[in-house]
This record gives sequence, C-alpha cells and structure tokens, in this order.
Amino acid sequence: MLNVPRSLFDLPYDVVYLNAAGAGPRLHRVNDAAREGMEGSARPWAFDMHMWLDRIESLRQCTAATLGTAAEALAFIPSASYGEAIAARNLRVEAGQKILLMAGEYPSNRTIWQRTADAAGAHCVDVTPADGERWTAALLRHIDADTAVISAVPCHWTNGAPVDLTAIGDAARRNGAALVVDASQSLGALPFDFASIQPDFVVSAGHKWLLGALGLGWLWAAPRWREEGQPIEETWLAREQRDQFGGDSAMPPPYRPGAARFDAGGTAHPVSIPMAEAAMNQLAQWEVDGVTRNLQALTQHLDQTLAARGLSALITPDHAAHFTALRLPDDRLDAVQRAFADAGIVCARRGSGLRIAPHLHTQTRDIDQLVAVLHDAL
Repeated sequence: MLNVPRSLFDLPYDVVYLNAAGAGPRLHRVNDAAREGMEGSARPWAFDMHMWLDRIESLRQCTAATLGTAAEALAFIPSASYGEAIAARNLRVEAGQKILLMAGEYPSNRTIWQRTADAAGAHCVDVTPADGERWTAALLRHIDADTAVISAVPCHWTNGAPVDLTAIGDAARRNGAALVVDASQSLGALPFDFASIQPDFVVSAGHKWLLGALGLGWLWAAPRWREEGQPIEETWLAREQRDQFGGDSAMPPPYRPGAARFDAGGTAHPVSIPMAEAAMNQLAQWEVDGVTRNLQALTQHLDQTLAARGLSALITPDHAAHFTALRLPDDRLDAVQRAFADAGIVCARRGSGLRIAPHLHTQTRDIDQLVAVLHDAL
C-alpha cells in the first residue's frame, strides 16, 4: 500500500472530496506547474521552440511508460470526444451494419456514433443488460458479423460496473468489428492491458484519474492506424520538419511517425503541458498498480462498512476497484444528497445513484463519515 499524505493535494480539511471520476483532486505540484507555465507564457521573448518541442515529447514518453505502452502509440487530444471523432473518421461503417453502444453511456461516446451511423445508413444499438446480467455478457450477446464498431468502456461512468474488454476485443476480432474504448474513467487508476485487449482506438480525458489539466487528454492508436490513419485537422505539430515554415505549396511534408499524426492543434499549451507533466511524474512515482491497490482498499472498506450498518442493498455489485455508486431509493436521493452537502461530502449524482469516487487523498475516516451521514439520513 502507498502511504500518501493528504497534504500533497490542494484540498481543505473540512471537505470530503469523493468525485475523482468528475475531476481529479488537484495536486499542489500540478498547481505550481500551472503557475510557472502561466508566468513563462508571459515572456514570449524567452521562448525556445526546440526546448519546448523536446518537452512535449518527454511528456509523451513519460505517459507511455506510466501507462504501459509505446510513445509512438500516443497522441495529444483536447477531449475524449475529439478522440472519438478521430476513430469515427477512420473506421469503416457500411449501410445496414450496426454500432454497439452501452445504454446510459456518456453523451460523448454516443453522439459521434449516432451521426456516423446516420451518414452511413447504419444504425446504433443500445445494449442493455437483462435482469441479473453483467455488461460483458450483454455486449457479447450483441456482437455478430453485422457489427461494425463497438464503443465500450472499462467501467460504466455512473457506477463503476466493469466490462471485460479482453473478452470484448476477442469477440470484435472474430466478427471483423472495430473496438473503440473511452478509458477516461480508468486510465491512471487501473492498469490497461493494450496488448490483450487489442483495441483500434483508446481515448481518455486528462483531468480525471490522470490528475492533469482540463483540455489535454490522450489518444492511443493501434499500429495500423499509426501508419495510415487520417487526422481531423492538419496541425503543423503533426508534420515532419516542424521547425520549417516554408516548403512546397503543392505537397505538405509527411506526417510524423506513429500516432503523432493525430496530435490536435493547440494542445501543446504553455500551461496544460506542464500540468500534465507534473501529474504524470507523480503517477509514475506511485505506479498505476499502487494507485489501484489503495483505491480498492477504500472501496472495499466502504462496502464492508455499509454491510455492517445493514445497508448492503445499496452497494453496486461487482463494481470496479476504484469507484462505485450508492443505489438509493428514488424518494431518498434528494435527502441523502442534501445531508452529504451539509456534512461537506462531495460526490456526484449520476443516474439513479450517488457515485463515490475516492482518490489517494481519501482516508478510511472519510468513508466512515460518509456511511454515518448516510445512515442517519435514511
């Protein structure tokens, strides 16, 4: 287990912050990097382009090492929806085929595929588990030879219900379907086995479990797409000879090797890059496996404490290691949410439950306080 002092995070001691799935708790070192980046951007005369480009590539390499992949597989994107749009541009969808979506998924994972299906004469299928069925089984039940794309996640954003992406990836390949994963709710908190899952594209926001800046996230592209994929914009940063602004007007310079061809313009921001760098360096020190162990201990403590209070029915069964949700009766949701707010407990209302997403600043006494307030409110 990691021994992480709460003082590393910029959080008041009277706030129990349990919404890391919405926005990660801010590290002091990330705040410091933001201030330094802002001050540096106010002195453009001192700017060294070559040093800045080297710093961007250093962040790409650090991120790859921390997440267990290759630097050439990663691209800078401003949002998960931007990455989904890149996937939609490159994946082939034909008339009559279907795109599988998880029911109740985040809008960014839905709207681009609805538009893609409409343009191709295909159709989207909302996959909903039957009573007692898990997400993995529900998705596998719908994958067949007519499936063009599967849009999936490691765990559902509302309650942490997990998906076995290795099994989904196997089924996708057997049926000639593409797999696109939004890992915003796991990357940085859970290991992601790129080699076993073999997705086509993985996208992630950077301000949640990666603890970085809003507006700077990541795209992972499979080897095929690193060589032949088409970006949705033509930024100079994604091309060879980035320090040469002339060139042949008839022919643009070639793309840089690897997924860098998908780099979005404007993501090499003087504030967001240092923030992401500071956050990634900290995650590298902790290691993702270490983060997982700590978060799993906290969610297990929550489950055990709820059970001890006779509240086992509120537990989301078989939830992910790092977050869960309280499944409350509809007529008690408002009262419990007000009680949490009065006690300084911050969590998110998602669907029919209250999502509980701790991070390394969270201590078992915070969980105990939450359960005590919950018990009294009910």
